[in-house]
Amino acid sequence: MDLTIALYICLAVLATILFAGASIRPADDAAFFDRVSSKEIQGALAIFIIFHQTVITLNRDNYTGDMGFFFYYGILAVAFFFFSSGFGLIKRWMTDKNYIKGFMKRRIFTVLVPFFICNYIYLTDALLNNIIFKKSFGFGEVVLSFFGIFLVNNEMWFAVEIMILYVVFRLVFAKIKKPLTGIIIMTCVVLVMMTIGLFSGHSNNDVMSYWFKGEWWYNTVFMFPIGMLYAYKEDRINKVIKKAFVSILIASSILFILMDHIHKNLISMSIYWTENYKSTHILDKLTGLGQETLFELIFLILVITLMSRIKIGNPVIKFFGKISLEVIMLNYLMIEKLYFLYKMYGIGVYLPAVVAGTIVSASLVYIVKNIVLERRSGLFDGKVT
Repeated sequence: MDLTIALYICLAVLATILFAGASIRPADDAAFFDRVSSKEIQGALAIFIIFHQTVITLNRDNYTGDMGFFFYYGILAVAFFFFSSGFGLIKRWMTDKNYIKGFMKRRIFTVLVPFFICNYIYLTDALLNNIIFKKSFGFGEVVLSFFGIFLVNNEMWFAVEIMILYVVFRLVFAKIKKPLTGIIIMTCVVLVMMTIGLFSGHSNNDVMSYWFKGEWWYNTVFMFPIGMLYAYKEDRINKVIKKAFVSILIASSILFILMDHIHKNLISMSIYWTENYKSTHILDKLTGLGQETLFELIFLILVITLMSRIKIGNPVIKFFGKISLEVIMLNYLMIEKLYFLYKMYGIGVYLPAVVAGTIVSASLVYIVKNIVLERRSGLFDGKVT
């Protein structure tokens, strides 16, 4: 299959997943961004991330063609995940006085359990490769990887970072009574995490990586406190959006196109890896971070503005929303292991196999997670957990 045709099929699939069953939102619906709708969008974005990661892999051999479209927007998908997480935490905290009770099992263990399941899958695969391909993989590295201190695969970074944020949230909001004070503290913590990531550079180890190695650790996480702030001022912000819908939609659309153009130019200038050959690499990274933060913010404004008029929801997107975290962590395994299909049969066989394999494996991990956590919520019950 031609890569251009593959791109249009992928976009059509995403549009169908996202908008099937969509309707015009009632005019009196003031709260148009909630846990249910945000989880559904995360479901579609999880599939988008599969396409994004697949293109990154294809890019190693310069095979991307028009599929390269997906290369530039992975940060927007992840930014939405962080934004939704921050929003959901504050929203529940402000409306449920007992939210902090049981928070470890309800939120942190929900990420911790699938993280270690996926971590051991990647670790087993790495050990087998160590034997087959005679890669350098020492005993100390195995021990650190077993406990998740080293990441055998850097696709696991999101789970680590969101768990850190959840733990900090639990510590802060168990003591803080005023939401704005807690949000300010959380913002400071996020800025510290971003600074660590900014100065950590990239890993030189092809087998595994320490935490905070790579730009993905710092270039989307600021949307977490932005989501918290939106939840805190939701009523006021939503009134502004509904009142000035057309103006905000036009402005955010134009700015999005502009930021997209600037972002592609910055990527072509290699703003991420310049520590390997430039003494001014921190300035390059800061330039990229500033632009990407603005790009993500405009994207979120555009999405929320559209959600003020469009109500989404269908069984497929609800299903994908349930396994979105597991999809993010496991997609790379299928992308790598099934790469031979691309060599033999092309993108038309390879990409559907990757998507199907990721969905099946993610579903299995989700089921095991619920068994471990003694939850009854199934894959197809439509409930948001």
